[in-house]
Amino acid sequence: MTLLFQTPTAPGPYLQAYFGVAIAWGLAVAFAIYGTGAVSGAHLNPAVTLSVSIFRGFPKWKVLPYIIAQCFGCFVGAYGMWSMWHPQFHTFWEVNNTSMTESVSSANVFFTNPQPNRDAVDMFIGQIYQTAILLFGVFAVTDPYNPNSFSHNGLAAFLIGFLVAMIGGAFGFLEGWALNPARDFGPRLCAYALGFGPAAFPGFHDSWWPPIAGPLVGGLIGATLYEAFLRPFMPGIVAHGYTPFMRTWNRTFLYVFPKMVVGHPGKEELPYAGDINVGPGAVEVQHTGIPGFSKDRRGDRRF
Repeated sequence: MTLLFQTPTAPGPYLQAYFGVAIAWGLAVAFAIYGTGAVSGAHLNPAVTLSVSIFRGFPKWKVLPYIIAQCFGCFVGAYGMWSMWHPQFHTFWEVNNTSMTESVSSANVFFTNPQPNRDAVDMFIGQIYQTAILLFGVFAVTDPYNPNSFSHNGLAAFLIGFLVAMIGGAFGFLEGWALNPARDFGPRLCAYALGFGPAAFPGFHDSWWPPIAGPLVGGLIGATLYEAFLRPFMPGIVAHGYTPFMRTWNRTFLYVFPKMVVGHPGKEELPYAGDINVGPGAVEVQHTGIPGFSKDRRGDRRF
């Protein structure tokens, strides 16, 4: 299969104004969060949905329906893009004497592909690393216990958008910085249905699976790092008790290192405020006692 790669002559991506692409993508994410956050919690990403279901109280029965909806939405969005741009695709193929099944540049409009000197394993590792950064940042800026977070106002969405742009500017040129299984799988499925065939599945360099598996693994790693190494030391946690994850974390460390305590000494006897739930879309009543939080509002701190 003849592959048509369009790459700059210099090793850096900026001859193609790649950071401009990253900024546009990040702003799109930010405004998608603003538009849907009040309804669904702005779950645009299965990696986010999975992580908040484990650490932030999002109901686990909603995980699969949300992921299906995310993939379907990305499929529809990809088809909408095709309906507007398909004449340009055909012109590009004619001018460059290639086809939809052979052109990496065309496929990149729908889904992610690694550079020609990178394989699927490289892409998988890259997606783990990049999505770990994403979820670490998302958990930080949406944590009501973090005094430096923006969980009490609308800036969280804007910062998450810039976080996506930052990751794209730093790593996106390597393999397209999927960060989101739905964002890659939905458009890839659409492209396959439109006739891209092997360019979509199995993809160039068998690249169909890293954007799915990598973000799910990396998201959990990033969320775990934040919940294990930062959240236990936030001021709100000191005053209002530990989460179940933090109690398990403490017990594990106490068992392995009896003289070490992860957390704040003297707080183990505090009753856990089981109704503290900062997961997007959660239904339990929150009683956080944190200034700026209503004690009778429902768990609607959304991403």
